[in-house]
Amino acid sequence: MTGEPLTFKGLTVPYTTGWSSEAVTLTGNPDLMLRHPPGGGAPYLAYNDEYPGAEVRPHGVLWGRMPDTPGVGEPRFLDMNISRQKAVMERAGCSVCGGNGEVWMTPAIIWEEYLAEDGLGAPYETSDPPVCRSCIPLAARQCPNLRQHGFVFLAVRKWSISGVRGYIADPYTLDFSDEDFDVPLHGAIGYDPDSLRLTLAKGLLVTLRGITAHTDPEKVTGLGRRRGDDQRPARGRRRGARIPSQRRGD
Repeated sequence: MTGEPLTFKGLTVPYTTGWSSEAVTLTGNPDLMLRHPPGGGAPYLAYNDEYPGAEVRPHGVLWGRMPDTPGVGEPRFLDMNISRQKAVMERAGCSVCGGNGEVWMTPAIIWEEYLAEDGLGAPYETSDPPVCRSCIPLAARQCPNLRQHGFVFLAVRKWSISGVRGYIADPYTLDFSDEDFDVPLHGAIGYDPDSLRLTLAKGLLVTLRGITAHTDPEKVTGLGRRRGDDQRPARGRRRGARIPSQRRGD
């Protein structure tokens, strides 16, 4: 679904925004289980109703199950719907209307953290899809992070899909931490197959490279050239993005 965004009580609701009818506890799904590959090997996270060829592992990771019912209930502006966020991120679509994205836009406070932690010139990883130029005013006015903290526009030379944000299961108990993590995909620096096979993903991450920040969107001419997923991701990861070490057996 793309086109004009939905509205609620006079407010425009971005395409990727979650709705109360979609709110679920991803890690509480009773169909989640641990499996071992035939012939032995490290366990992996699965659903008990999976079958060979099932389309549940885009980008090589298990995805959380969430309803896709935009417009039903009330919007949850701080949440993103899994399938809609993934869909627009994969094609660099606009997070507000679902059309074609044209400009990367990020909260100023997050950009300042990046500068302090990684330094200008380092790759920048984000879970926020771009926006189209016509939706910039709506995003700035109604996105809580942009409205409260300000924002900058990013002129980017190259970008690529580099990771997922999600929850990592304990390989012995199937317990999940309350904290979510940023987990690199195959081919990315920091890629750990043990962590990825135990991850329940809830969003895609992209890495931007060759960045110049602007306050005027007219100085940004496009999204930059897309690179393959096997290219280098950010050297550093966003705050709270550590990957936990898994408990070893005795």
